This record gives sequence, structure tokens and C-alpha cells, in this order.
Amino acid sequence: MTMTTIKVRADVRDDLARVAEQDLGGVTLNTALEHLLTEHRKAAILRSYERLQADPVAWAEYQDELGEWDGVAGDGLRGDE
Repeated sequence: MTMTTIKVRADVRDDLARVAEQDLGGVTLNTALEHLLTEHRKAAILRSYERLQADPVAWAEYQDELGEWDGVAGDGLRGDE
């Protein structure tokens, strides 16, 4: 995998190192960044669902579509009988 260098302030690097050590079990800074980015993406998805739920019409449409997809579950793919 290709590696690169990024410029961050020393205090930011030190904070990330503390998170990597104390909160994430001593992982590398790269792994800590990957973890933080994954958590950021999850939070963005949850915010999107919250916005969707705030619109009753859109939420009902979403629920209807989920029901349609449930209808194709067990369609014989991947060995389902």
C-alpha cells in the first residue's frame, strides 16, 4: 500500500497518539485515524436517518421500500430453499 506524509500540528499528533494508546489499545496512528474516520462515517449515516425520520412522508416511503425488499428475501439465492 502506498504511504504518504501529512502535515499536522504537533499537539494534534500528540492528541491522536493519546487516543490511539489510551482509547484504542495502543494501535498505530494510521489505525487510529481509520477508526476515527469510520466513526465519523457512521455518525453521518445516523444523522441522515434522523433527518429522514423527521419527515413523516419520507420515512413512510422508506419503510414501504424496506417492506418491498423484505419480499425478495429468501428468493433462492445463496442456497436458500
